[in-house]
Amino acid sequence: MLDAAAFDILGTPRDTDMRALLRRTAERGGRVCCAAVTLAEVCRGMARTRHAEAALARSHGGQRIRVVATDERLGKLVGAILHQAGLGGDRIANAHVVAVCAPSDAALVLTEDPGDVAELAATLPGCRIVTRRPDARL
Repeated sequence: MLDAAAFDILGTPRDTDMRALLRRTAERGGRVCCAAVTLAEVCRGMARTRHAEAALARSHGGQRIRVVATDERLGKLVGAILHQAGLGGDRIANAHVVAVCAPSDAALVLTEDPGDVAELAATLPGCRIVTRRPDARL
């Protein structure tokens, strides 16, 4: 699962380790995805939008990054996560990241906000969510 910080790293000289991780994830049957709301964070201005589009168009281990749209079910889950965590709408983007992970038994989130994601992830006891900074060395 990619958050906005992961998109900032993709396509730069610092993305080698992250791209290798995404490729291995796909090769082992995992999904590489992001929440559609993450694109709202990233696609601010023509240059950033083109950068995100290039990242979405690239293949990572034979698959592209899957964008998960916010439908009624996901929207309600995001609201429930925020409510359970006692947080407001200022954390809506990170709550989407966590909500997209909910159907999985385990998920890895590439984020610059590991504390925020962990706080929200605690509301989903059935899903183990691990965080990693997108530019961390393997």
